[in-house]
Amino acid sequence: MTSKSKVALFLFASIAAIFFGLASLMMLNLAGQHYNYLLSLPLFFVIAILFFLDRQLFFLLIILTRASLDAPLDSIKLGTFGLGAVLNALVIIIAFLAILEKKPKLTNDLDWVKKSWAIFLILSFISLFYAPKLLPSVKVFLLYVSYSSMLYLGLYLVKSENDFGKWMKAIFYSSVIPVTYGLYCLAFGGQGGLRLSVEEGLRLQSTFNHPNSFSFYLVLIITITFYIYKTKPSYFNTTVLKVLPIYIITLLGLLLMTKTRAAWAACGLFFLLYGLIFERKFLIVLFFASFLALLIPDVQHRLLDLQQGTNWGATGYERLNSYAWRIKYWTDALHWMSVKHYIQGYGLHSFTHFSTSFGMGNAHHLQTVEINAHSVYVLLFFELGILGLLAFLFIIFSHLKALIKIYSYNKFLVFTVIVVLVEFLFECYSDNMLDYLNFDWYLWFLIGLTLSYVNLSKNPSKYKNV
Repeated sequence: MTSKSKVALFLFASIAAIFFGLASLMMLNLAGQHYNYLLSLPLFFVIAILFFLDRQLFFLLIILTRASLDAPLDSIKLGTFGLGAVLNALVIIIAFLAILEKKPKLTNDLDWVKKSWAIFLILSFISLFYAPKLLPSVKVFLLYVSYSSMLYLGLYLVKSENDFGKWMKAIFYSSVIPVTYGLYCLAFGGQGGLRLSVEEGLRLQSTFNHPNSFSFYLVLIITITFYIYKTKPSYFNTTVLKVLPIYIITLLGLLLMTKTRAAWAACGLFFLLYGLIFERKFLIVLFFASFLALLIPDVQHRLLDLQQGTNWGATGYERLNSYAWRIKYWTDALHWMSVKHYIQGYGLHSFTHFSTSFGMGNAHHLQTVEINAHSVYVLLFFELGILGLLAFLFIIFSHLKALIKIYSYNKFLVFTVIVVLVEFLFECYSDNMLDYLNFDWYLWFLIGLTLSYVNLSKNPSKYKNV
């Protein structure tokens, strides 16, 4: 080593030591008594090193682990942003770098898929300039950009059957930790994975931050696992394929414990359509499974709850059931809106911001806590107006059109993904589906993988065991 190299190395080490020393002091000051915050800095550098060493390996690790990271990432969040935001940003950067490296070959239908996202994101970006709060609205915008990035990465990363198999396995194996932890919580009462309330009882959320988000992720995994079980693809080993029936039953059991009715209905829709289109005798299995589920007291309670609490009662302070509350909440929000905002809305994150101005906590008083819309359609109309709502529906339409065009090349795979998208449309009616990052990432990545793989080949002989 030359003397100049030694001097350069010494200067670099000195600067690094000063930087890390100051950063450590800053982190200590910010952390206070929350010592888990101190993990943020070393984790940030580990993430950065992995990202620069091998972006595709880094992205693979994200797919494998993101479903398990809600609680850890929330525990070390500093303010509005945290390491979760860093991961979001890196996914967007990976997609952007992929665009610069090589664009996937797009058919006319896939070109419209790309344009539909561009329209929606442009409208969302414009809304930042009139949104009530800039920082929260930027966070929502970047969330939407990350969803489109996941779709694009699904289109970009599939060059062969092996690539498709690799990423399908990653999505499937992402469920192992949430499922294992969910079983542990049910068996031993892990508080972090369970949510208890007087109205709804005990609900399972596992590694997710809410039972609803976990339930929709489970529906997606159940759908994918059932596809794998029925097709027995070569990229899964025989041992895994043999235990899939037990795994599917386990997933269904966990789904029941989330007590999310919309997710139950979406899951039932998939199996119903599968039975009607592919295997009529499966409808008998579905009938008996539904009958057995209705014998479970918690399932009965969740369904019967819809018949109670349909109004505030004589006192005006009685509890509304969750669906009656949603109808009331949506109606109040739409009545509160000014007609002049019907076209462009109030901007991203505006629904939550203004929710205490129209949401009723009871028949006499407004709510004091900011709550999101619990409906994607109401949310988008409020925040982006009729233009934003139509742009979102155009995204769904363009994807469905592209999938239907390739249906004949791989009927069961494309059917599975079409139903996943239809389930998403159904779930958007009564829940905050655009807030559930884990679910949305896996959903759009799966759609991208399927569109890319089937369009890449368009040769029935290549779909054996896929």
